[in-house]
Amino acid sequence: MSPYSRRQFLYGAAAAVGAGIGAVACSGTRDQPAAAPRDHHTAIVVGSGYGGGVSALRLGQAGIDTLILEKGRHWDTPDDDGKRFSKMLPPDNRATWFGAVPPCLVPSFQGISIEDVVKKVPSPTPVQAGICEKVTYGAHNVFRGIAVGGGSLVNAAIAAIPTQGQVQEAFPDIDPGEFLNTYIPRATDMLKISYRDMDWFEQTPWFQYARTGRQYAAAAGYNVDYNGSAYSFDYMKQEEAGTVPRSALALECQYGNNYGRFGSVDATYVPAALATGKVTLRPLTEVTGIRREPSGEYVVSTREIDRWGKELGRREIGCDKLFLSAGVLGTNQILMRARETGGLHDLSPEIGRGYGNNGDVMVAHRLQDSDPAGTEQSLLGMINIDGRDDPDNPVYASMFSIPLPLETHTLAYYVMVKTGDRADLAYDAKTDAISILWPQEYTDHLVDRAKTVFDKVTQANGVDYRDDVFDGQVFAPNTVHPLGGCVRGVATDGFGRVNGYDNLFVNDASLFPGYLGCNPYMSITALAERNIEGILQGRK
Repeated sequence: MSPYSRRQFLYGAAAAVGAGIGAVACSGTRDQPAAAPRDHHTAIVVGSGYGGGVSALRLGQAGIDTLILEKGRHWDTPDDDGKRFSKMLPPDNRATWFGAVPPCLVPSFQGISIEDVVKKVPSPTPVQAGICEKVTYGAHNVFRGIAVGGGSLVNAAIAAIPTQGQVQEAFPDIDPGEFLNTYIPRATDMLKISYRDMDWFEQTPWFQYARTGRQYAAAAGYNVDYNGSAYSFDYMKQEEAGTVPRSALALECQYGNNYGRFGSVDATYVPAALATGKVTLRPLTEVTGIRREPSGEYVVSTREIDRWGKELGRREIGCDKLFLSAGVLGTNQILMRARETGGLHDLSPEIGRGYGNNGDVMVAHRLQDSDPAGTEQSLLGMINIDGRDDPDNPVYASMFSIPLPLETHTLAYYVMVKTGDRADLAYDAKTDAISILWPQEYTDHLVDRAKTVFDKVTQANGVDYRDDVFDGQVFAPNTVHPLGGCVRGVATDGFGRVNGYDNLFVNDASLFPGYLGCNPYMSITALAERNIEGILQGRK
């Protein structure tokens, strides 16, 4: 970043502070005691996932005093069992955000429910600020990570790279070549994306299911994509060799990895931001409101808790530049609350519109007796059916097996198909909650598209669907990829500046137009890198 760019960015901050001092001097009277000064930072970043981590690091590198506020825990200290995170089977209360039942993407198998298993194996710890939350909105379920690092701790670490066509459709004003050749490599380097040793992949028992899935995809006329991973393939090879503690090969994924996930945001962007000496972090700090003072200062109201939910205090913090990167649910709730309660009463009605779930739906089918899934399965490092070149029904589907130490003859998929359905979000002031107006017909459209793909797969391989994996459903309306609500070019400009408000920015998945068509975290990170670069340089 050039010195001129930094001066340009900081000039606005100084002007805002000066205006605030002047406003206080003019409006104060001798009869009114001066208000206690609140903490003030040049910039506040709300959220520490992909967008928040990028924003904080680049602000810190530019020498800008920055505070990160994160609702969830910083998972940096092991518990009494020597581990930070819960296994998937059996899970404990570390798995879920203030709940007794873990939010499992695969809730059942052969009539046995995960909920029943959990009830029979009580957690050794009380309900707490766990790492994952499931919320049902209309006819679909949204899963999200709540922690320092956000969703980067709980996803399958699939580093999918969008095609040129996907970039062009999602961001028509951005040169696909620039996006794919400048910002995706920047994200790849920072997130320590690794790629599999194909000789090892072709023979290891831990990816037997993936090789079977590749065979089934080919029979139906589909190619596969060998995605990179934020989980280290080199570490995974050492796990198999028995030279390091196991994680991906020890039923760890959705509730965090104790080892091997070297590319999560809490292990990359956040520590790099803190190392600049310009960035500080406050975990377990929820933003309960934002407002803009006449001086131009943004005031952020917060509530701090401990791990077990005890309230420790509430405070207001001021800033000149406010970056919202709390994920789709968090960012939209903060903005819609501010619009409805008057903190930012002039916010555009486009805030809360254009939500999509990236075409997500889940499905599973049986395998032939001659085509085993294997009795050992890696929960990370999957491969994907890649039918993104289909002009009528593009699809990208991540393959996984049921993580049990027995032959399940089952293959499951996290599927992304394309529809034009977009929903609105609504804010209820009485409950201080948002809802997503997602009707059953939207889920039906996703199921129809996915069924077209997987009818080909099942029929080409002579197998049947399974309905015992998703509590009696063949297709499960689960998403871990909520997108939209503050769509760039509609609710914001092309760099995430919120329309009508200087120095207020969105820099997360809320900017996406509801659909990308592959696992989006690489694209979220790359877009965030482009946005913060443009903001710091004053680009329009």
